[in-house]
Amino acid sequence: MDRLRIGVIGLGWFGEIHCETIRGIANLELAALCTRRPDRLAEQASKFGVRKTYTNYEDLLADRDIDAVSVVTMWDQHTDPTIAALEAGKHVFLEKPMASTVSDCNRIIAASKKAKGILQIGHICRFNPRYRMAKQAIDEGRIGKIVALSSRRNIPAAWTPTILEKIGPIVGDAIHDTDL
Repeated sequence: MDRLRIGVIGLGWFGEIHCETIRGIANLELAALCTRRPDRLAEQASKFGVRKTYTNYEDLLADRDIDAVSVVTMWDQHTDPTIAALEAGKHVFLEKPMASTVSDCNRIIAASKKAKGILQIGHICRFNPRYRMAKQAIDEGRIGKIVALSSRRNIPAAWTPTILEKIGPIVGDAIHDTDL
């Protein structure tokens, strides 16, 4: 396999960012798109030049040509498509947070332990050099025992009514800081 063929499940604002990112990585192919909204599906398929489109994730997961999926639905809708993808033998990149309840997180973990595919949670800041340096300093005890955390993010005001209102600031961004 020269290129990993990826399907994106969920085509909201962040799903579109996943599509753009996938298209920019040489050994990945944006091969399929899935959303329940036919108008958005047609728009994004045209924008990204993707032929395979689905309005339900089960049909996408049945496609043997798809190697992996990026699950970018709203966080309270992560569990079922993620478990189904793992059971279908797909690799899964699951946008953070994993799920909206501990019980659902445990179900996803159990499915991943039985799966052939790899599950990765989208804690993207783990790969940011600044976060990696902070994590290393914490692990090595160079800054002492962590007893409190304070962070500030300069989130564009335009995001507040459209994004953060739906998920909240802790799930939306503070999750990156507490992930350390």
